[in-house]
Amino acid sequence: MARPRIYIHRVVTWLPYDLYMDEENERLLGSFAEVTNHGRREEDPSREELVEVLTGARAILSLNGSGAEAITADILREAGTVEVASVSHWWGQHNDVAPQWESAGVKVIDASDACNEAVAEWTVGAAIAGLRKFDFYDRQIKSGVEWPSFHEAGQLNGSTVGLVALGRVGRIVARYLGAFDCRVLAFDPAVDETEAAALGVELTDLDTLLSTADVVTLHAPVTEQTRGMIGARELARMKDGALLINSARAALTDGKALRKELATGRIRAYMDVFEPEPPPLDDPLRRMDNVVMTPHVAGTTDLMFKRCGRFATEALREYLVVGEG
Repeated sequence: MARPRIYIHRVVTWLPYDLYMDEENERLLGSFAEVTNHGRREEDPSREELVEVLTGARAILSLNGSGAEAITADILREAGTVEVASVSHWWGQHNDVAPQWESAGVKVIDASDACNEAVAEWTVGAAIAGLRKFDFYDRQIKSGVEWPSFHEAGQLNGSTVGLVALGRVGRIVARYLGAFDCRVLAFDPAVDETEAAALGVELTDLDTLLSTADVVTLHAPVTEQTRGMIGARELARMKDGALLINSARAALTDGKALRKELATGRIRAYMDVFEPEPPPLDDPLRRMDNVVMTPHVAGTTDLMFKRCGRFATEALREYLVVGEG
């Protein structure tokens, strides 16, 4: 039986092909498929080029969203052979193109959990480091305190964690927290009690979550309803000494209110996202000892990109080869 042909659409030059498809991933893909690729191009392939390269192809490997919008439903219908598209790194463009591809009869597989897992890992790491106060003890010892008191530290086991939203990342965080003896609360109007129980979390309203949790971690998408959802009122409800974690989007918080509350030192924060990015050099967050900042890297590592490519490739092998066997 002839091996299936797969088209890899182009990726942006600042996130090159090699990040996703190293030699190991290329060997895996080549072990079961013939591959076509437009390579590194600044411009989208023309309609004619796309029709030509997709005709006879059974699958698309979408490494990220760059250029995905050029592959329209009309092009897929004209090519007539594409059955499936596997997405390794889900970008905003995929929210628009996935329904179009599906309308042309193409099954879209979201194989992007490598990125979601990386963000979830950062989040749980921030919860552990923040509760244990690694940063505080490091500063104390290096500043000349001979042996700081253990009374400053907390721990994840025995604590209460509040998840604001149970999307793809929030669900993985909930799963990871299952390894710890902690209470997990969640606020998500789109999730019912049965689903929450399966995830091992307790559903509650936002006010109760904020006033109860030792750790509040944000995982909501930015919508009209969620933009600025954590403002002065919500921050004031958090427990003294509580830890706020944001690996989602800065727009979920009221930036002015957040800086004002953090300036009091009453709560602490681990933050990977800011508005704007990077934050100005005179941003007061940069000078606060109760704030730990990372430069939007929760979901971005070299290994994450490699895993993105592998997960999407394995999904294609499962669909095109294993599924037929």
